[in-house]
Amino acid sequence: MTRCFAGLIAIFMVAACGALPNVAAATAADVSIKQGDLPSGMQRCELSGDVDSYLNSIKTKDPATYATTKKEWEDAQKNGATAAQVVFYTDSAANCASVQSKVANISSATYKLVVNFVVQFKDEASAAKGFTSGKIFGFNRALLKNGGATEGTKTGLGANSIVLSVPIANQVFYIAVWQNKAFMVILGVINIDAATGQKAAAAENKRIH
Repeated sequence: MTRCFAGLIAIFMVAACGALPNVAAATAADVSIKQGDLPSGMQRCELSGDVDSYLNSIKTKDPATYATTKKEWEDAQKNGATAAQVVFYTDSAANCASVQSKVANISSATYKLVVNFVVQFKDEASAAKGFTSGKIFGFNRALLKNGGATEGTKTGLGANSIVLSVPIANQVFYIAVWQNKAFMVILGVINIDAATGQKAAAAENKRIH
């Protein structure tokens, strides 16, 4: 009787496992910032998309940023990166146009702006190395640390994470960089409160699986 009962349980377990839905692996596009992560009124800029389309968009309008970003992407690929998504949100079409005219100007933006790079690697080890090396898309871990950033599990984004929230002149910056599984995320939220930045980072992190 016991053997029959155990066999019956095994059959049910196999059947139940077979009935579980397959969960597709996340992509860089899946993880990237969404409109629902941000306050109402924020709009996605046309410049957003996969890294190749982004580079094509800025090639003639901002040659200097194109050359720098292209080199950074090539270096990332040499270190195991397989895909990347670049996303911009601002509070108006006019400000989106301003970003697209010269991406290098975003560091001095006086309007609400969100910049997001999501890099997908071939495996978790490569992603972790990308974070700890501090050489992916200009990410400077040492500079953030010197600015008084919070690191590690205290950020709520995992062991490999760093967050800096600071006002500079007439601007307010929330910068979060973290690695989770095979992804490395760089999120910059400018002229929006830090709580919104934290909410957006947490939402992105939850989409990584």
